[in-house]
Amino acid sequence: MKKFVCEIPSDLFEVFLVELNGYGVEILNKNDKDVYFAIYSEDSTYEEIKSMINNIFEDLGAGKIVLEEDIKEENWEEVWKENFKPIEIPPFIILPEWEIYEGKDLIPIRLKIAMAFGTGLHPSTQIMLSLIPKYVSQGDKVIDVGCGTGILSIAAAKFGAEVDAIDIEREAVEECKINAWENGVSINCWQGSIEDISKTYDVVLSNLQMEIFDKYFKDLKDKFKKYWLISGIFKDEKEKIIKMCQDNNLDIIEVQSKPEIGKPDDLWHGFVIKHK
Repeated sequence: MKKFVCEIPSDLFEVFLVELNGYGVEILNKNDKDVYFAIYSEDSTYEEIKSMINNIFEDLGAGKIVLEEDIKEENWEEVWKENFKPIEIPPFIILPEWEIYEGKDLIPIRLKIAMAFGTGLHPSTQIMLSLIPKYVSQGDKVIDVGCGTGILSIAAAKFGAEVDAIDIEREAVEECKINAWENGVSINCWQGSIEDISKTYDVVLSNLQMEIFDKYFKDLKDKFKKYWLISGIFKDEKEKIIKMCQDNNLDIIEVQSKPEIGKPDDLWHGFVIKHK
């Protein structure tokens, strides 16, 4: 297997991800200036993936591959089992599929083994999980934009919502479907982008990158009736969301912030928004 270690300015990283459409990345280091990340490919697709990465960098006018290396393939299932332990995010507890929750105080969300798209460890996901019980009600029609594993969709469904879940990545949609089944909830998971959302919903969930809000904020603001839950906003990006809400006649009724583990200054922010 091949590993490409890449560098790109932070303000272009999420645009790169959108252009990469369909491939996961591993973030190695992120600061206000640059993001270092890795992309993996099978040996048979090495040249194809390398060419695609360089073409995107060329289109964006920035970014480069700083290292190429051969890596030993691992048993990802065993690595996942060794490192993934139950995570309590009241009122939820996130469990790997092989764990049994015998308590009664928390609502279990079970996740099947996966290599990508999030397990609930990231502060932005935890913020959303803490907000969903307050703003999603029985019978609400909810859409989870950029659903990943479906963890937020499952949380909303467990509070009685009718949930649509979309993601541009096919692998994420398949994971969402599997995890919905694992949790005994019904979720309409489909592959698509924000432009493909034709309906309005009571609640919109969007744990996304700032660059996506830069591009699609006005599209998403017209998709909710009651509440719009936003997360994935890092550090000073908070001010941009506040300004967008002011410019679009929206009220922010709650803000939550949470640091990365061991990095108290690296704050992630979440918002609850409604129409004035």
